[in-house]
Amino acid sequence: MIYLFFVFTICISSLFSDEVRGLTNTIPAEKKMEVIGKAKEYYPSSVQTEKPFIITDRENWTLVDSINFDSFIQPGNYAGISFDNTTNEIEFCSNFYDLLYPEAIAALDKAPQWLRPALENIFLQLEPDIQLDWAEVINNATDPYIDEIAYSIAHTSAEYLSSPYCYPEIFTENALYLYIADITLNYVEIVDYGNSTTDDNYYSTTLYWKIDENGNQIQVEVPRDIYYMYLVHPKITDEIPAFIDPDIIESNTTHNNNIVSPDEGVFWRNFLFNYCDAGYPLLRDELLNSSVVWDITGNTPDDAIHTITQWINDSMSFTSNAERPHQPVRIYRKHIGRCGEYADLTAATCRAALIPCTSILAISEDHTWNEFWDEEWIHWEPVNGFGYINNPLVYENGWGKVFGSVFEIKSNGYLTPVTATYSDSIATIIIYALDVNGNPIDGAKITLKVPGLDNWGYTDKEGKCTFIVGEGRTYYARMDSEIGNDPIIVYQIYEVAANAMHGQTYTYYMTAAGTMPEVLHNSIAVPEDDIDDFKLVMDFTVPEQVITGSIIMDDLDYTEFYNNIDEGIINFFITDEVNYNYYTNSQMFDTFNEYIGISEGEIEFDIPADEMWYTFFDNGYNLNNHQYIQGSALLYEYDENSVDNNIISNSTELLDNYPNPFNPTTIISYDLKNDSKVKLEIFNIKGQKVVTLEDNEKTAGHHNIVWNGKDSENSSVSSGIYFYKLVNEKYSSVKKMILMK
Repeated sequence: MIYLFFVFTICISSLFSDEVRGLTNTIPAEKKMEVIGKAKEYYPSSVQTEKPFIITDRENWTLVDSINFDSFIQPGNYAGISFDNTTNEIEFCSNFYDLLYPEAIAALDKAPQWLRPALENIFLQLEPDIQLDWAEVINNATDPYIDEIAYSIAHTSAEYLSSPYCYPEIFTENALYLYIADITLNYVEIVDYGNSTTDDNYYSTTLYWKIDENGNQIQVEVPRDIYYMYLVHPKITDEIPAFIDPDIIESNTTHNNNIVSPDEGVFWRNFLFNYCDAGYPLLRDELLNSSVVWDITGNTPDDAIHTITQWINDSMSFTSNAERPHQPVRIYRKHIGRCGEYADLTAATCRAALIPCTSILAISEDHTWNEFWDEEWIHWEPVNGFGYINNPLVYENGWGKVFGSVFEIKSNGYLTPVTATYSDSIATIIIYALDVNGNPIDGAKITLKVPGLDNWGYTDKEGKCTFIVGEGRTYYARMDSEIGNDPIIVYQIYEVAANAMHGQTYTYYMTAAGTMPEVLHNSIAVPEDDIDDFKLVMDFTVPEQVITGSIIMDDLDYTEFYNNIDEGIINFFITDEVNYNYYTNSQMFDTFNEYIGISEGEIEFDIPADEMWYTFFDNGYNLNNHQYIQGSALLYEYDENSVDNNIISNSTELLDNYPNPFNPTTIISYDLKNDSKVKLEIFNIKGQKVVTLEDNEKTAGHHNIVWNGKDSENSSVSSGIYFYKLVNEKYSSVKKMILMK
């Protein structure tokens, strides 16, 4: 019998290259795409991640030692503690901490506590001499610039930090000119909450003035994360942060030929704010009359946003020639450009003027624009004198554009979908990357096309990548990973949504031929322990994972991005010394109380005598994504004469909350020896205040207050570790609790 196979293929020529009408972003050119059929629909099962919790009996047990965990664990790495039966002490153990030099550890200690895990993570990706160089930059820094310098280093790629284009002066000058601009501007001020010598968790941000919808002038504080990523960070989109000779024509191929040494060139933050070419307005002077960042009512024509819009259009003409620069300094010196140049220059100018700003891109419609921060992200279109502000549907309803994906370009290279802001009608496309056994692939690249390039993303711990797209278009996709591609041939694609419909969710999967890594282990029973001597309690959460992938639009080749998203997973093992050595040599080992892919837990182990024991967190099942582990190892010793710590004493004392872990409410109790004013506050793991529960006079005695797991805006908070702090005129105490959903 003869079998005939008929395959229907469609060949598509991409219209996109490096020199398109508007964009200047470096988008890989595509010559041909072959559609080989439809992707396979996927119906993921609802899997409940096991979250082990043991309510530990603390009566007659005294806490004798503890170690805290606060690190990103990269794929293939582990961190934990060992119990030494000869000294009855616990010690930290890992396969990466020894890679940090003393100078790097000193830099970590100098940086704010909330920043240390990310800074540690980038240090571990650097070669020893490079690690020492950047540790020295932080160690030599002085307040108030340390946090801005340390943040920029921590959230910059290892490839850039290791490149010949990266000078220490980039980070020091970038921080310095933030504060120089602060002296000039009336609508904003930088505020420093503590410093490196007075507060372990110090940070900076800005307070700015605005006119609200009721015409009132009010002051607003920029959230810490917005301040650092969208105002402090020295990178805008795809350019290499560098000192530039503005008179050198920029290569459209490399975009690095005008990079020079600090003595020979200028950096955009200082140059755009403090210098101007002959016949053009000086930004610093133009902003002297701006008393507010933005007047939403439109009654203040010289607010900073309208002033910058005017400055952009006074400094630029909407046209282009053969040169399409990415560097804001060179864009300004040319004084011409299309939307790509306008967006890059606007973002840099806005940040130089101490206003958080980002760039928005729609490759499918060949256009890019901006958003600025005013309690939320506000649409901003400065091109060609239009000056559209807070009118996001102007493209679809006014210009007639039919968007595929619209996304925001974070300074670290991560792309965030914002299509819902710029389109009346949207659909959702979800693609899972799986290995040959159906296991999720983390960090797999998913490319979306319409049919030319539309967007791309990288998969999370579930192997999942989500796109928000406009309706009415047909979308195609492919998956590429370290263990295989689907389709296998690089120019082939699948159809994933034909004529996408508003409100619909399309879910598919693509499969690699390879298998995901695994940790070879054998589950055994928990060893018996008949003697009350020592117990170990591991109390932890994995509040974040780091999506990792290549930055497609970047002038530096092979650059990786690292972007934190909510809730990661980790593996947990307990074993003896012999099997620990098997584990560290990638051999099969025996373990007990093990958990694979958990996000939080409290696990107790009664320690048998006469052996060394190891408990550790492992990231051995992932290819690319880092997992952020926070928690503590608590060692207790049995003491039959110890007193139950829940008995109320005749003193001021903050007591343990109950229940703990909890969902969604818990009772916080405290005793007051005397009448006094009391403040009781809740903080998250990053040290940010969540809500104030008490701030008033209280009588002496015992008090209970219920926390419902909501913040000051009455929104439910996410699972994780929280801290509650009690303060009066003579007493201060902090305790930890876990919200488990």
